[in-house]
Amino acid sequence: MIIRRVFYKLTSLSWLILTWSTILLIVFTTILLPVIEPETFTNYLDSFWFTMTTILTVGYGDISPATSAGKIYTILFLYVLGIGLFATFIGKAFDSFGLLRKRREGGDLMFEEKNHIVIIDWSHKAEIAIKEILARDPKRMIVVIDKLEKAKELHDRIHYVRGNATESETLNKANIRHAKAVLIFADDNIGDQMLTDGKSLMIACAVERIAPGVHTTVEVEREEHVENFSHVKIDKFILANGTIAKAAVDSIF
Repeated sequence: MIIRRVFYKLTSLSWLILTWSTILLIVFTTILLPVIEPETFTNYLDSFWFTMTTILTVGYGDISPATSAGKIYTILFLYVLGIGLFATFIGKAFDSFGLLRKRREGGDLMFEEKNHIVIIDWSHKAEIAIKEILARDPKRMIVVIDKLEKAKELHDRIHYVRGNATESETLNKANIRHAKAVLIFADDNIGDQMLTDGKSLMIACAVERIAPGVHTTVEVEREEHVENFSHVKIDKFILANGTIAKAAVDSIF
């Protein structure tokens, strides 16, 4: 009953308090044991060794307290409190890793690195571009912005940001100001080419407003829509159908 109450108390502690409590218990025990039993624990290394093997429940048994005071302290502070404290600490650590992975998968984490490439919409074309970037540049980070509930792929060089690419909050979460380049692909889910290019135009305007110096490449469905981007600084245009046609002609010649 007492152990259960101690466990419930420990699980309710915050991560910071739990961490410092664990560290203080280990340091305090390491210093105190040579004072309680100077003949058994002749140095701090032996004391630290016994403390860690006890709270980790390894229990090699090569060093153990011989006096009643040492045994009582070990039972009360290491067996009851220490093992429970460290077990709770490890449990919360695993929970934190799980929560971090869930937030990363859900696109809730802010990207803080620089010189990365931002890709708008996780489409089939984007997946091809991602593979190409990963193959050509072994160090380049990629940030993908989309509205998907979960990232399509978890990779140590791919960071997912969930949100609307026309909103400043989403672009800032992708650290657009310090990006090397932005790739805006035409949304294949929109049937109307005018609406598709209209969405690309809105995203390009948002990128230009926040990060005017970033290299921006935009895919457009209709060549005549390129003129509508004249007031926005676009470094490169890609014609969706024109690129395929040109590649076909190139293959002939």
